[in-house]
Amino acid sequence: MRSAEERRAAATDRGYGIALNASLALAILLTGSRAGLAQSGGASLHGWVAFENVAYVDKQARAKVVLQHDPPDSGPTYSTETDEHGFFEFSHTSLGRFKLEITAKGFQRYSADVYISSDFAGNWAVQLKVEPPSTKSP
Repeated sequence: MRSAEERRAAATDRGYGIALNASLALAILLTGSRAGLAQSGGASLHGWVAFENVAYVDKQARAKVVLQHDPPDSGPTYSTETDEHGFFEFSHTSLGRFKLEITAKGFQRYSADVYISSDFAGNWAVQLKVEPPSTKSP
């Protein structure tokens, strides 16, 4: 016959075993769900636009940000505007080749080729240069 102390120790060991098995099962489930999310096919692009000769603490200009499939008719075009701090976001885009264009009044146009693959989560930082003065003669 076992003593009360031995029965208590055996029950505690079983409890730890059950808890360990439950923890392992949970870890396996979570790992599997992360793998499923990691291959979701979704993509996003976030960025920040700075403006030459404008301090971050000053009022920022707004820039138009366009992400267009390349060639243009091969998919949707995404468009947004920077917020008051110069940030922009395309939280979900399709996949493929794109032309990224950023424009703001008084600044030179910025353009870049971007390839967005499955599960791409890119960050883009750009400084727009001041547009040079016009050299038209009278």
